[in-house]
Amino acid sequence: MSRKVIILKFGSSVLQSRADLPHAVHEIYRWIRRQYNVVAVVSAFAGETDRLLGSVDEYRGANPEAIARIVATGEEVATAFLTLELDRFGIPAQVLDPSQIQLIAETTSNDTEPVSAELAAIEGVLNQGKVAVIPGFVARDRSGRVALFGRGGSDLSALFLAKQLNARCRLIKDVDGIYNSDPATCPGAQRFDEIKFGDALAIAGKVVQRKAIAFGKKTGVRFEVAAIGKNYATTVGSHRSILSVRTGSQTPLKIGLLGLGTVGLGVFQELWKHPELFEVTGIAVRRPELHVHHAPVDLLTRDCWDVIDDVDVVVELIGGSCPAGDLVRAALAAGKPVVTANKLLLAEDAQLETFDDLRYSAAVGGAVPALEAVRAQADDGHIVALSGVLNGTCNYILDRIATGCSWEQAVAEAQAKGFAEQDPRADLSGSDTVCKLRLLARCAFPEIETHSVNTRGIGAIDLEWVQAAARNGSRARLVGTAVLADDGVHLEVKPTLVDAGHPFAQIRNEENCLLIDTQPSPDSPPHVWTGRGAGRWPTTAAVMADLFDLSRERQAAKLPAEYSLVEALEAGGAA
Repeated sequence: MSRKVIILKFGSSVLQSRADLPHAVHEIYRWIRRQYNVVAVVSAFAGETDRLLGSVDEYRGANPEAIARIVATGEEVATAFLTLELDRFGIPAQVLDPSQIQLIAETTSNDTEPVSAELAAIEGVLNQGKVAVIPGFVARDRSGRVALFGRGGSDLSALFLAKQLNARCRLIKDVDGIYNSDPATCPGAQRFDEIKFGDALAIAGKVVQRKAIAFGKKTGVRFEVAAIGKNYATTVGSHRSILSVRTGSQTPLKIGLLGLGTVGLGVFQELWKHPELFEVTGIAVRRPELHVHHAPVDLLTRDCWDVIDDVDVVVELIGGSCPAGDLVRAALAAGKPVVTANKLLLAEDAQLETFDDLRYSAAVGGAVPALEAVRAQADDGHIVALSGVLNGTCNYILDRIATGCSWEQAVAEAQAKGFAEQDPRADLSGSDTVCKLRLLARCAFPEIETHSVNTRGIGAIDLEWVQAAARNGSRARLVGTAVLADDGVHLEVKPTLVDAGHPFAQIRNEENCLLIDTQPSPDSPPHVWTGRGAGRWPTTAAVMADLFDLSRERQAAKLPAEYSLVEALEAGGAA
C-alpha cells in the first residue's frame, strides 16, 4: 500500500441511529482527502446491543456461541448501513467480517481478546481504493465460532488492527478527548492534549475501554481520542500528560449559498445538519417560489449580491461564467473564502487559483479527491503523466450503450438520474473533461505551460463499436490525458478502448477514475483513485469537505500562538 492507513472507530455514542451515518461519511472522506487509506471499525447503533441481549435473556448460559451470533447482528447491520451511506456519497467501500480477516479471539467467551488477524483481505480492499468497514467487537475462535470482545470491545479491536497494520488509530467519541473530570458535570473540567497510559487507565475508563488502554500500554500502540470532525484530539500513550490550553467555543460560519439545484440542495441539507458549525444566512435562486418546500422562505432571494454581502463564506453552485465569475471575484476581493464546483469558470480564469481563499475540490472528480491527490503527488515526487475517466455522465452513457441501449435512451436515463444536464453538450463534446484536465494539469505542472489540447467527445461515437468492445471484454471510455513533454504539457481527450483488467474498465456507470504516473521508476504502477463523479451526493461530499476544512482552520486560528501552527497544519491536511 502506497498510502498511509488510519483506523477510525465509530462507537454507538456517535452512531446513535442511521441519521448519524452522514457524519461518519464526512469524517471518513476527510481522511481520504488527506491521502489515507481508511479502515472504519463500527459498533452497533445506540441501544441495539442491549436490545439484542435482552431478547436472549431467557437463554443466558445455555449456548454462548449462539448468543454471540445474535448479538453480533447489531454490528452487522451498522456496518452494512455505513457501507451503503458511503456508496450514496460516491465513496467505494466494502464490509469485511471477522471470518474474512481471520480475526481470531483468545477464548470462546463473550468477553475475550484478539490474538491474531490475517491482513491480506484488508490490504486487498485498501489497494482497490476502497474503505474497509469492519464490525467492532466480533471475532472468531480457533474453531470458527463467534466470540465477542465485551462492552466497548470495538475500542480494543481498533487498537489491535492498528498494531497489525502499523496504522494511525483514532477513536471517535461523543466528547472531544479525555478530561481530568467529567465535563458533563464539572464546568471546570480540562481536556488533555496528551496523556500517559497510566493516567488514562486511572481516569478514562468511561470514555475508552480499559482493556483497550491496557493493550496500548502493553504493545506501545499510541492512539487518539477525538470528537467527530475535530482537528484536535487527546493523544494516549505520550511520555507525559499535558492539559490543553484551548478555551472558548466556536461561532458558526455564516454561509451565503448561490444556487439550490441538484448539488446546491444537497449542500443545503448537509449544512442544516450542523447548526453548531454553519449558519445559512441567504440562498440566491432564479425563482424562489419553486423552492419554498426545500428551504425556509425567508432565506430565498433573487439577489445574489445581497446573499454574499454579510457572510463569512460564499458557496457558489450556480455554474457558468456569468454572473458566477463576478460574484466569486467580488467575494475573494473582499477577503471572503469561496467554495465552488465551477470547473468552467476556473478553467477559463487561471488567476482565480492564485487566491488562497478559493476552494474548488468539487470541480473535479466528485467524490474522487482528484486535486488533493495530484497536489500530494506533486509535492512528494515528479509527476510525468495523468490520465482519467473524469466525466461520470459520459461513462454512464457509454456503459448503457454497451448493454444495448440506444443513444437517446442512454442520455435520457442520465438526465433522469441527475448525472446529465438538460443540455448535455458540455459533457458529450468532451469540453467538461478538458476543463477538469486543465485544473489537474495546473496542479501537477504548475510552472509549465500547456502546449496543445486535442479534444474529441462521444457525441458522434459509433454505438456498434462500443457494443462490440463490450462483447469482447473491453470497455469504451472517454479518457483525458495530460503528459509532460520537452515542449510543455500535452492534453488530449478522446474515446478509448481499454482492456478488461485496466482500472478504467473496472469502474461502472457514473464512477470516475484517476491514474497518476510518477518518477523515478518507470516500472512503478500508477497511483489509482476511484469514486463516483456525478450526481448530487458525491459533489456534495466534496463541497462539504472544503467547508469543514474552513471551519477547522477558523478554529485553529483562534488558538494560542504555540498551538496555532500545528493545528492549522492539521486543519489544512497535514498528518
